[in-house]
Amino acid sequence: MPAKIILSLSALLYLAVLPFMEISDTHVFNPDWPGHARMHEVWQLAVHFALALLALWIGWVRGQVRLGAAILLIVTGGFVFAYAIAGAYGGDMKYADGTELNVLGVNPAFGITVIVALALTAVLLRPGGARQAG
Repeated sequence: MPAKIILSLSALLYLAVLPFMEISDTHVFNPDWPGHARMHEVWQLAVHFALALLALWIGWVRGQVRLGAAILLIVTGGFVFAYAIAGAYGGDMKYADGTELNVLGVNPAFGITVIVALALTAVLLRPGGARQAG
């Protein structure tokens, strides 16, 4: 059961936290972003939301917590990768005005790294890939 709870906490990032943060004037409704970039943002949010639901279904209904966690690791790992190589392509966590989002004084990149660690924990807590109870 602990692995399923950790899986659920990890999925919560895509189901609630990211949409709450990004459906705003800093991302989806940012007038400084080209319409094409905003379309990609909404696409990303929809895909992440669907993947989180899939990961939860696979973990809770099918009992394959490791596979569910792997799906979440692909998404969060992609973010950590993009963050790590941001200098190579001119990426940044700062807004156009130079400010940077902090949640309770913490950069969201740290929070996403914690989600990666949680998903890895779910994988490690769950031996084997076969369907198992709890």
